[in-house]
Amino acid sequence: MRSSTPTRRDALRAAVHGGIAFSTLSASMKILGSSASAQTAQKIVMGTSPVNALIGSYIGPVDFFKEEGLDIEWTRFVTGPPMMQAMAAGNIVVGDTGLANTIVAIARGLPLEALYLGACSTPRHPFERFMVMENSPIRTLDDLKDKKLAFLGPGSVPDMLLGALSRKTKIRKEDVQLVPMPGPSMPDALAQGLVDAIFAVPPNDTVAEQRYKARTIADASELVPYSGLTTLAVKRDFAEAHPEAVKKIVRACIRSGRWIEDNAAEARRAVAKNLGLPENLAAEMRIPLFSRNGLPVMPNVWHVYEMLVQAKTIDPLPDPAKLFNDAIVEPVKRFTLPAVEELGLQPDPELEMMLKADYPLLPKPVASYYADWERRQLKM
Repeated sequence: MRSSTPTRRDALRAAVHGGIAFSTLSASMKILGSSASAQTAQKIVMGTSPVNALIGSYIGPVDFFKEEGLDIEWTRFVTGPPMMQAMAAGNIVVGDTGLANTIVAIARGLPLEALYLGACSTPRHPFERFMVMENSPIRTLDDLKDKKLAFLGPGSVPDMLLGALSRKTKIRKEDVQLVPMPGPSMPDALAQGLVDAIFAVPPNDTVAEQRYKARTIADASELVPYSGLTTLAVKRDFAEAHPEAVKKIVRACIRSGRWIEDNAAEARRAVAKNLGLPENLAAEMRIPLFSRNGLPVMPNVWHVYEMLVQAKTIDPLPDPAKLFNDAIVEPVKRFTLPAVEELGLQPDPELEMMLKADYPLLPKPVASYYADWERRQLKM
């Protein structure tokens, strides 16, 4: 895998700074060819970021993209914003990226289709967590009132999740002294007393735990029980020109997610090698749940949108239902449903629970956000 960054360590550090797991698949017009009627790309340059919520971090023991007949060249990008800029310029056409990042791009007019649900945070597979030093008097989230809390900064996933504090605790986001901070800096800042608590994401939470015996006071899933973290975003013109390639990419992502779930030890070894992590850290760090069927959970999509609006990352859209129908629902019917039907729909109990979960910021009942495939799945 060739890197677009100086070192593996630099890439890991910068990726964790962003707070959202990203990877992209990029292809230049020269590689794809100039014919809009071409059905498959000759070569696709796939990018990835060094975080454990991304399929690209597990390539090695298996490579389902190659098994699907795709000619892939992997490359690494540091953070999400340069990837979105490249997509806007037309150089990057597909991205296995953060769902929140994709919704922001769609809301701002980038012609993307979000086809896939990848990594998820659930009560049984929590991802982000609130941590304090072992001897701290802070015991619950309510105790964070007037305390200094390190987080990844405005616009990050932790920033959005903090918006649910008022629905789940006795305090509000505004009651906490928020300190923007790069993820890798959080363990040392906590140990040195620069902050009272950290809202950390893997692997920085495990570093704090192993190095300083930091303890967890709450998982982010206590604020938002179920949260879809990643998606497969595709430029609309690329999907139109290369539908067979897009379907193969979706199939490869679904197969990869299933392999990660079914081969935990081997998956951890792969991610440790790809991210340059010590074995003891990789063995203990949290890994999110990967969807077995790749079908987006629309109440979750809408909830991420509501969190983005509340965090003032985006302005309310005049017609979000139409936008999500065009950018998610219809493309999923065209690509993801056929792909998962070919592979065979598998039981996925936690994702079924996610369909009926509590989304604290949704203004309407959960069932009002379902797509057709979700209604069929729940036999409604």
